[in-house]
Amino acid sequence: MRDLLKIAVVLALAFASTFVIATLLLPEASLLDWLKRLRDVPVPWLMLAVVGLLVFDLVVAVPTMATILLAGWLLGPWLGGATAALGLMLMGAGGYGMGRIIGRRALRGLLRDEARLAAIETAFARNDVLTLAVCQALPILPELSATLAGIARTPPLRFAFGYGVGVIPFAFVVAAGGAASSPDDLRPAVLVVIGVSGGLLLAWRLLIRRG
Repeated sequence: MRDLLKIAVVLALAFASTFVIATLLLPEASLLDWLKRLRDVPVPWLMLAVVGLLVFDLVVAVPTMATILLAGWLLGPWLGGATAALGLMLMGAGGYGMGRIIGRRALRGLLRDEARLAAIETAFARNDVLTLAVCQALPILPELSATLAGIARTPPLRFAFGYGVGVIPFAFVVAAGGAASSPDDLRPAVLVVIGVSGGLLLAWRLLIRRG
């Protein structure tokens, strides 16, 4: 449990560090002005940008939680959560399709650590729906899990159910943390990152230990 909490804290600090770095690179007034200007962008464009970033995560690492937190702050907990959920589902669908078309070669392109890949494959074979449901526990795991589902020829509806059960609540909870935060008070966002990350990591550890 201590290891899981340590990892969750590290993830939270990693998120918070993006704001610290931005503050160091930009004067505070400029950073706040930039954030305020984002709120002047038309909502459809903001939604398109959030969805695009989350889908792009399939090929290039994108800070998923930071993106969803910002979506919550800009769009509110409900619209931000729905937009993020759409982006995550489309990213998962892309990984699933890639797995069905390309096969295991797609996994090697995402992760070259054979030991970690073997552990993920074992967990997936044991219970594909649970693996998909907790796939936001670690970076790269959502892409790998969706791709594995495609490789394993998981029925599309079964994949959509398992993946959606995990990522849709995840999107709304994280977006709510972003909506409750402000540039002057990041505590709600940091607490959400710690709580969500810790819970998902615990669920993933329990899944790995099964059998």
